[in-house]
Amino acid sequence: MIKWCSYCQRFMHEVEPFGLYVISHGICDDCVPKGIEFGEAQRQAADDLGRFFQTLQKMARAGSRDDRRRILAESRRLGIRPMDLLMGMLQPLLREIGDLWAQGAVTVGCEHRFSDLVRELIDHFRPYRRMQDGQTPALDLLLLPARDNTHNLGLQMAESFFASTGLAVLTLLRGIPTMDLIELLEVHRPRAVGFSVALPDQLAQVGRVAEAIQHLRFPPQHILLGGVAARTASAAALPPGVRICRDTHELRELQGLLEHKV
Repeated sequence: MIKWCSYCQRFMHEVEPFGLYVISHGICDDCVPKGIEFGEAQRQAADDLGRFFQTLQKMARAGSRDDRRRILAESRRLGIRPMDLLMGMLQPLLREIGDLWAQGAVTVGCEHRFSDLVRELIDHFRPYRRMQDGQTPALDLLLLPARDNTHNLGLQMAESFFASTGLAVLTLLRGIPTMDLIELLEVHRPRAVGFSVALPDQLAQVGRVAEAIQHLRFPPQHILLGGVAARTASAAALPPGVRICRDTHELRELQGLLEHKV
């Protein structure tokens, strides 16, 4: 379930049941001390938000690609911040469409068209330039798909989220051999490295990296795991010390760790 604040209409986080793709309302930490009363204006805003999400849901299931301007115009009218739209609406819908495709309820073409639409919106909202090859700034986070994982849209979504908070992020959209990755970690010295894994056998590279970085002079403090295989993996299948990011709540926890340099 996707929870938004009833008062400021900002995306908060997802809560159980995680497979239920509907919007629920609560109150965020920023609004609690304000003592705001829930009135007609808040009720109308919540209804408008719910209807907009349902419209996006229909677009996703129809595999729409021609609605980018309409989405942007309506989100601006409702006062939805770009990152709230990406993380609180489009990201859950990507997972829902993936689930529906796995069940045979939508075609792969439908899934691809909606994914392309989301990718266009990510590019539209991107508040920074991706670092170019040859740059070696101090990094907070290196993101990449595990070897043989060709899915990178979730990584781009995570990249947008972390970069919007001011963290220095470098994202590779293709997997690379383990030794090449170790060399990259030696050069950039990120405080965290995050993998996207789609299939269980792609966890093998994560385990090799977790073992190899123990010998680095400046190893990443955190190894992160996201993607379909991460959400379904048993604890026994995970390499020691790996942290799973299953939802936006866990992403925010990680953001806090990196911001405070823990």
